[in-house]
Amino acid sequence: MLALKGAKLIVGPTAADYYYTLPNGNRSAVPYPDVSTLVLPAFAYTNNVFYAYSNRAGYEERDSNQWHYRGNSIIIGPHGDIIVQANHQQDTLLIADCISGHYGMTHPAANHSYLKDRRPKMYKLITASEADFIKG
Repeated sequence: MLALKGAKLIVGPTAADYYYTLPNGNRSAVPYPDVSTLVLPAFAYTNNVFYAYSNRAGYEERDSNQWHYRGNSIIIGPHGDIIVQANHQQDTLLIADCISGHYGMTHPAANHSYLKDRRPKMYKLITASEADFIKG
């Protein structure tokens, strides 16, 4: 939605941890996945935007609860390229020139982009308040 409204840079601040230590001392069952080098570059590419993902790094303890944050902050270009990436274990300030004019469309030879090639009529099933499910 943001890219469709004209955004050139999307910022995603997070506090994603490896695991969460529960009050009983056990870790949460499923760790948070690291989305910084696979999911987010794909997102930036398909939306033709810069994406700045900022995540806490290191350990934090409060009221006998503990978190171990992933870090892995990253700035990604509109073609899914990693412009700059932080160390995952220390606080880091990332700075990058995010100039959309330095990037062409995701498919310059064909002179089209994913956003321009959307077919909103195909989304009717997704936006329907109810869906018919195939039984069987």
